[in-house]
Amino acid sequence: MANEINATITNALGWLKRAFSVRDNSTKLFQFVLYSFVFTYLLLLAFIFNADVKLTTLGAVYALTIPIYYYFILMLLTFVLMPVLWGRKLLWLILIPKFLLDMMLVADYFIFDIYRFHIDMLFINMLLHDFKGIGISIWLVLLSLVVYSVIFLINFVIYKKVNNLPKLKLKWVNSAVFVIFLIGQTIHIVGYDYKNANITRFTPYLPYYAPLTSNKLMTKLKANYPNIFPEQTNNQSDQIDSILAGKSKSGLLQYPAHPLTCKAETSERDNHKPNILIFVMESWRQDVMDNKVTPNIFEFSQQATQFDNHYSGGSVTVNGLFSLLYGLHPTYRDYMTSSPYQHQSLLTKTLEQQGYDIDVYTSSNLDRFSLKAMFFGKINDENYVNPLKDKVYINDKLAVDALVKDLQTPSDKPWFKFVFLSASHHNYQYPEEHNLFQPVETNPEAFLFDKHMDGKPLFNDYKNSVNYVDSLFGELWSVLNATDVAHNTLTIVTSDHGEEFNDDNNGYWGHGSNFAKYQTAVPLIIKQPNQDVATSVNQLTGHIDVVPTILQQAIHCANPSSDYSSGFNLFELPEQRAGLIISSYKDKAYLIDGQVYATGLNIESYSVEDINQENEAFNYQKLNQLKEQESTLLNH
Repeated sequence: MANEINATITNALGWLKRAFSVRDNSTKLFQFVLYSFVFTYLLLLAFIFNADVKLTTLGAVYALTIPIYYYFILMLLTFVLMPVLWGRKLLWLILIPKFLLDMMLVADYFIFDIYRFHIDMLFINMLLHDFKGIGISIWLVLLSLVVYSVIFLINFVIYKKVNNLPKLKLKWVNSAVFVIFLIGQTIHIVGYDYKNANITRFTPYLPYYAPLTSNKLMTKLKANYPNIFPEQTNNQSDQIDSILAGKSKSGLLQYPAHPLTCKAETSERDNHKPNILIFVMESWRQDVMDNKVTPNIFEFSQQATQFDNHYSGGSVTVNGLFSLLYGLHPTYRDYMTSSPYQHQSLLTKTLEQQGYDIDVYTSSNLDRFSLKAMFFGKINDENYVNPLKDKVYINDKLAVDALVKDLQTPSDKPWFKFVFLSASHHNYQYPEEHNLFQPVETNPEAFLFDKHMDGKPLFNDYKNSVNYVDSLFGELWSVLNATDVAHNTLTIVTSDHGEEFNDDNNGYWGHGSNFAKYQTAVPLIIKQPNQDVATSVNQLTGHIDVVPTILQQAIHCANPSSDYSSGFNLFELPEQRAGLIISSYKDKAYLIDGQVYATGLNIESYSVEDINQENEAFNYQKLNQLKEQESTLLNH
């Protein structure tokens, strides 16, 4: 009897050891992931071959390493699921995430090929709740089911046969794959810095692909190895010259849809085309524009038009400035970044063609994300004032001093001047004489340890920095008013995005974390030439409306704004509009009738006025209209 019990226990322990053998089961898991990814690799090559990119040797090497990005995502997911999959009877569950990945890639390939956007959670929601609105036929659904069945069968066969396949040494194989991946990403870092479209243009074609960039690394490489990584000046770049001459392929973009036809009219008073000044204050939210915090801008607004329901195209600087200087939804930014010189903003490019001098004054590093190249193209160093070495508030002052000096120098040419000051960015900086609002937070990072702390002291600190930047605006405006060109200057004052201080008691601070008004609603004040009466506009407006306003009001471009912009002339707004698109670094949102539809890993919909007010009544018609606007300027 005892022997039988011992035998039973031994058999049971043996079964448990085999069933829950961490080593054996995990080896099978990762062998399956490795072998089955060969099929996924072929699917991803379809995206790469679909890209309108002229392959060079280096570009081909980089392109072939791109799919490894998704391999490591799958590996990471497998690691996360390992506690569930250790049991031998549950190993087959690895088929589910692998099948879902392959299924998503196939679906995304065709969706992107037709509509020029990648699948996101909002699209899936629309597919489930507004199937007819998407425009997918039943026969296509049936065909998809057949394709997905084949995909599942392929993965299932690999899973069943994996034990019969050669047992690879996973540690060495994955190490080699990782090295190859790093080589590819290094190629992208260099290609991105040198604006090499044969490298960067792949990015928009691939779903949720975020290759590495490093301005800091490239700065060090250029300093330490100048023979290998030379500084690329405007006059030395043959590639840039050829791009500017229009000799490279346009890729996905048709920007503009038709060539612009513009003719700037001169002022009767001084026979001069209107000058254009854009003043942008970092992180300046809409409700912090009054006669106490911003007395100089408030005084300016009394002879200008104020837009009281205005939103940036981003809850972060990159997308906010992109929407402002391109007049396009921020979802177009990846396409522009892939070929920044070729797709320079039509605003500055057209003004250059019309004989305008382009000058920039900023304390921010716009070399990040290729913004400088995208916004201002091949701008000369003497026209680009960018102090970076001192404290931010001092750099702001230096930039404004340079602007003031230029304003006091007469010019026989019309000018476009762009000013972007950063002292109002966290952690907020200002001279002691602007420490007006009390009490202030002594530790500007305190909210990191207590996200539900009282926001007022830090908000006061922020308002002091805004007050300082306002004083700099006051300096330049007083100088401009003293010149004989002030009457013929179109002046625009706004911000890149807002700033939050736990306003809705949800623990949100700063910007880039949600799309409610505190982070996205910004001031917009426009003073047209010879305007001296204050007016206000309460209709929904966005940064995307600024470019068509300038091109139509200042230099009389005859094209419909849809040829080059997602927006409208702010002085000829339509009675109805679908809404606006706003992006952060990680996701985007559709703003429709005061409701935010935020996409990401999940879908959130809430009132733009209060993130605590959830929205359950989706407006699929306007969502479809905005989705269509995201691909208006893409080749189909």
